[in-house]
Amino acid sequence: MDASAEHVGDWAEELAVLTGGLGHLFARPEPREVIADLVEGLLSDLGRKNGWTMAGRAGHATPHRIQKFLGEASWSADALLAEVQAHVARELGDPGATLVLDDTQVIKKGDKSVGVAHQHRGTTGDVRNCQVMVMLTYAAASGTPGKAQETAGRSTFR
Repeated sequence: MDASAEHVGDWAEELAVLTGGLGHLFARPEPREVIADLVEGLLSDLGRKNGWTMAGRAGHATPHRIQKFLGEASWSADALLAEVQAHVARELGDPGATLVLDDTQVIKKGDKSVGVAHQHRGTTGDVRNCQVMVMLTYAAASGTPGKAQETAGRSTFR
């Protein structure tokens, strides 16, 4: 994967075009501005992704704009989902793609993250304080951010 500064700059431009094209989903200008900040924050390398850290990354003094967008702004999650699905089909669509369903466990030291509990961790076979999540990934040679490897006719991530 090419992660040069130039290539990352291209990603930023493509993301700006994508989020800029979602403006028609929002009746007011404020959500049109905040959606890009939210998506960039979620995709960023922030250690903790919450209203405060994403607001700081976006240059906002407080998380109010992001919180208002998520909790009070008028927008349709179904319409946004339809836009994302159309984008994936148009830009990443691949007849050889597959969906990979996987449960993943992450060891956690604290108990503040969603779903953290003392529970069985399949990768180690013991019981630990961890977070268990189910991941559904669209895997295709043209749509993976990493390397795709053909295994038994299916594209999988490495």
